Amino acid sequence: MTDGSQPILVIGATGQQGGAVARALLERGRTVHALVRDPDRPAARELRDAGAVVVTGDLDDRAAMTDTPAVFLALTMMTGPR
Repeated sequence: MTDGSQPILVIGATGQQGGAVARALLERGRTVHALVRDPDRPAARELRDAGAVVVTGDLDDRAAMTDTPAVFLALTMMTGPR
């Protein structure tokens, strides 16, 4: 658990769930690192304007995930054809 001053990495911050979490954390004064694939997307620019640190990368990019002791990631369960 972080002490409130350390950044939280939000994976999928330009999506619906990740974006809602990133905005809620920013509203509470938390430091948010938003992991995005495309920093030029409107959603990424909005996060940057709201105070998030936009980090370009993906889940294979370990360097993008350094310096953040806490991570938020929401996944959906995918099922194949039955």
